[in-house]
Amino acid sequence: MSRKRSEFECLLSMRDLGKYVGKWIAVVDKDIVASGNFGKEVFREAKRRYPDKEPLIMKVPSSMVMLM
Repeated sequence: MSRKRSEFECLLSMRDLGKYVGKWIAVVDKDIVASGNFGKEVFREAKRRYPDKEPLIMKVPSSMVMLM
């Protein structure tokens, strides 16, 4: 399974994203490792904590999203 597909499936399975609505998150190895209001800051924090990993950075939407 590709890394992107694995991370996407991980995001779909996360049930507790409510506290991150409208915020940026960084995911490393299927865990949210940083969050905040600005994507660059979240990326920097994730890289500081996991320098050898490439975090998935995304903004959790504030409105309902349907994936098909």
